[in-house]
Amino acid sequence: MKTLLDQINHRLRRGISETLSGNSRQDLLNSVTDTLMLFGDELVHAKGGRTHRIAIGIYDRLSLKSGEFNGDTDRARQSIEGEIDAEAIAEAAKQLLSDSDSEPSILLLLAPSEFLATEQHMPGLSGANLISAITLQQESILPACDEKLALAVSDEGSDGYRLAMWVREARLTALFQAFSRRGLTLAALAPRTLTAMKPSQTGLLLDDDGRDITLISARNGVLEQWLQIQKTDLAEPVFLEQWLKQLAAFESETNHTLTTAQDYVLEQTAGIEPAYGFFPSDALASSRKRMQRKQIQIGAALIFAILGLAASPFLTQTFELQMANASLESKREVSVGARQDQTVVVEFENRWGAINDFPQQDVVAAMLRLQEVLGGEQLTSLELSEGLIRIQGTSSEPQEILQRLERDPLFTEVVFSRATSNTRYYIDLRLANVNFEAYRVRHFPDES
Repeated sequence: MKTLLDQINHRLRRGISETLSGNSRQDLLNSVTDTLMLFGDELVHAKGGRTHRIAIGIYDRLSLKSGEFNGDTDRARQSIEGEIDAEAIAEAAKQLLSDSDSEPSILLLLAPSEFLATEQHMPGLSGANLISAITLQQESILPACDEKLALAVSDEGSDGYRLAMWVREARLTALFQAFSRRGLTLAALAPRTLTAMKPSQTGLLLDDDGRDITLISARNGVLEQWLQIQKTDLAEPVFLEQWLKQLAAFESETNHTLTTAQDYVLEQTAGIEPAYGFFPSDALASSRKRMQRKQIQIGAALIFAILGLAASPFLTQTFELQMANASLESKREVSVGARQDQTVVVEFENRWGAINDFPQQDVVAAMLRLQEVLGGEQLTSLELSEGLIRIQGTSSEPQEILQRLERDPLFTEVVFSRATSNTRYYIDLRLANVNFEAYRVRHFPDES
């Protein structure tokens, strides 16, 4: 009897862990029925190599030469040739899959020039915490970009360094909506170079479509380098020299070049890593609903199973104990990553908080405001230290100066520091937005 209960408990634990927890991204990739690749002005079916030429519409896209996103200047627009219209791609996909018996679920592979890669140092972070940390730093990572971006990054990396990939959220949404209008489901988006990346191999892949050259270096399925340049830039000696210098660093590694769509068809692997895929928000929402329905069904089945077991008085108590142990163990396993990430965040705050929170006195703004308030009155002495300003001067109306300083919101604690004569005054005041005392109490409590 105990052996039977152990078997039931083991199956329930594994089922709950793998099914109830779920993974929307992996679920979308598992649902893919067709993989389509964009190469030049052709859409290629990865299975069999069938192609359909696209009626191209040109729109502004990512400028990888400058490392900036779709700008407002003519110069930025001249540095790119454009991206193929989402509607044109969706129409070509509809024609290519016209003989499909059911609604296709599509993995769309785009040119690597539509993506941008940046290297981030994020030791100790993983999963949702890693994505949140990088997303919060988008403004400092890509300061010239004012568009909303989608992010893809793997938990794996060398010494805490991760290669983060970005694509415009508007591009992702436009493609999903264009496919939906034609009865097609766009499950995921990815650079086409990733499909030729073997998970267990280490080496280089060189994508050359006649317009852009992209070199990626991967180790055991994890991206380590992403170099890219427009071929027209190679006509410039400076750019050519830099490119050749970068390539020289990889001379000892195996280099595989992909220059045609057929090369990709021959090199096609089973799919892509979920960490490097871009998933439309609507597709993720649909996947979550589907998984919730599945969870409800499994939950109902579990309830019936529990009720059946509870009908036997000899098994009920033992079964409940086993389930409680399984739940406790599962929660312990789930919380390990969160506790580790919390420790990293606390350590980061302890190490860098004193620097990040150091009060900014903004001396230039304070001096300009002081000049406005004094209105041309002459100062004989001025000191500024830790938000405290000491001024001395001569004026026919010292009391009027004191009152003007008290009324200004930038200053506080305005007092005469010493006896004031009819013409000479001594005034102490503080910057209202600077509080060194609170800073010391928080970061140096033993010294305050």
